[in-house]
Amino acid sequence: MEQGDLVSLLTDDATSLLNPVYFRLRVDEEFKKSRRFGWQHSLLVIDVEGLEQIQEQEGQNAVRAALLDIAGIILTESRDVDLSARIEAVRFAMLLPGTPPDGAKDMVQRVMSLVLERFEGALALHIGLCEMPRDGLDSVDEWFGRAERGATMARSQGRNQLVHWTASAD
Repeated sequence: MEQGDLVSLLTDDATSLLNPVYFRLRVDEEFKKSRRFGWQHSLLVIDVEGLEQIQEQEGQNAVRAALLDIAGIILTESRDVDLSARIEAVRFAMLLPGTPPDGAKDMVQRVMSLVLERFEGALALHIGLCEMPRDGLDSVDEWFGRAERGATMARSQGRNQLVHWTASAD
């Protein structure tokens, strides 16, 4: 198998970020390392609001360009050890190895600011954050689920919000 074939198997066609299957595999690996060694990792789930309006007003090519721009912002603000993926049509995820919640919040502020600037407020981000290690998280599905719930809670709080999942958020 050639390198280009392997890359296309592991990445999302629209954004060149990791695809959801490979991302989930890597998140599972990091979850296990965090549990075993106590390494701190932050997981972000990012919902994008406003792409439907772009599609209605400008068409599918504009949506593809917007997704690519968002992916570019995420990659530009990421370290080379961070993992980023498009996990659903309008949902991204990031795994920040070795990053405590405060560092993840700094990343979120940079990404959010750049997206707001680039799209002049037409798009909003709703972001959930959950870190490892955390008591009560026994599986990668629970970890991911709590970050996803954080993104859902952020959406209910208004535009461009971050919700950091804590035990009291359940």
